[in-house]
Amino acid sequence: MTKMKRLMVTVAATAGLLGLVAVPQAGAAPADGKGTAVTSIGDLKLRPAKVAGVQQKKSTNTMAAAAVDPGPYLIESVAFGRCWDADLNTINANGTKVQLWDCNDTAANQAWWLTQNPEGYFRFQNYQSGRYLDADANSIGKNGTKIQLWDFQAGGKNQWWSLTEIPEGYLRQQTPASPRYLTAEGSVGGNGTRLQLWDFIAGGKSQWWF
Repeated sequence: MTKMKRLMVTVAATAGLLGLVAVPQAGAAPADGKGTAVTSIGDLKLRPAKVAGVQQKKSTNTMAAAAVDPGPYLIESVAFGRCWDADLNTINANGTKVQLWDCNDTAANQAWWLTQNPEGYFRFQNYQSGRYLDADANSIGKNGTKIQLWDFQAGGKNQWWSLTEIPEGYLRQQTPASPRYLTAEGSVGGNGTRLQLWDFIAGGKSQWWF
């Protein structure tokens, strides 16, 4: 079985199981972000955040008894070893900058809920703000599209993301609203490096995630 087929099979199986898991009330993904919670993608197990208030609850249902609560998680850049971070200076409004910062598994602004919607795409919701990873619709037709946080948009394809496993064992990420890929800007990757959309870069680790 190819890696892509394994990816889809694993996600489907995970979705079927996790639909039975009880999500904790503290910091749980709100109901407007409809979808199935995810704990792994293909062969990749997501890295849990240790945010205060989130408990590892388990369902009393026998089938789901071994499944820990789904998230939230840290998302790391393969190229730079830093994690997605919602800018604290702008986190209380739409348009929050999403950047790279030293990974901190107790930082609420670096914790993300991951759900899969009925269309098969993923949404990423920031734990601290409750807003969603969003490709700026005003600049989405070109390289350099800004990645930001925005309120949930029903049917908003610029908040939908596909995840493709590559031979190196990592993931590339796209939105169906653009043919471009989620990319860490530049070649330095220091704290504050912003996320953007960019054309496919062969071997470009700045486009590899998780």
